[in-house]
Amino acid sequence: MENKRAKIIGLYSGQLIFLLAVLGLAEYAVKAGKINKMFLAAPSDVAIEFYNMIVQNILWPHMIITVEEFFAGYAVAVAAGVLLGVVFVAFPWIDQFFTPFFSAVMAVPKVAVIPLLIIWFGIGLLSKMVLVFLFTFFVIFFNTRNGAKQTNINFLKVAKVFGATKSQTVFKLLIPAAMPSIITGLRITATTGLTGVIFAEITASKAGLGYLLQESTALYNTPRMFVVIIVVTILSQFFVAFVNFLEKNVFLKWQKL
Repeated sequence: MENKRAKIIGLYSGQLIFLLAVLGLAEYAVKAGKINKMFLAAPSDVAIEFYNMIVQNILWPHMIITVEEFFAGYAVAVAAGVLLGVVFVAFPWIDQFFTPFFSAVMAVPKVAVIPLLIIWFGIGLLSKMVLVFLFTFFVIFFNTRNGAKQTNINFLKVAKVFGATKSQTVFKLLIPAAMPSIITGLRITATTGLTGVIFAEITASKAGLGYLLQESTALYNTPRMFVVIIVVTILSQFFVAFVNFLEKNVFLKWQKL
């Protein structure tokens, strides 16, 4: 036990030292003029910019808008992806008929349709929701579908013998069997969905972290660019951690019921 603890402490200490070394090197390179401050911001300048954005209430409103846009589209994608994934397995003829169309739409480059989404839905919430949906739905759907197909055939036969309804088969067999695949899909799309929002906001938006990033780029405000990038990265990690929390405390416990 002590050996294991020492290894963990050593690992975290090494990571911290490495991070501090990288930050120190970046600070020196910019402040000493080795690297132009337009191309790289000194960590101290990034920290000052972050403080100013908090004090001036610049960062928080834009972050809230981005998070709202993400969750609005992501919630619809999760509900539709899981539901349709198990429906396609429960009704094989639906799977055979519609899967080629789903695969074709999935192959369309999502960034390429942003101009169309803006024309159709404007630059408000709806276009961001649709883009998040496109970035996340198909991964969740195909993960759910493929996971549900791994359901033990003997369990399905027993359920049929005892007269289980379609809804009972879906909720008692297919979804629990697909749960590990569903979790994997949620973990992947928790980051890709946020990327979709940022892309949409950079292209056409009046608010959000993507708008802040585009604005800071236009003004050559490199410290603010790094602040936004760091905040987006932290949000992505938070969303993944939230999915991991749900996996351990909700989904896998429910799966065992």
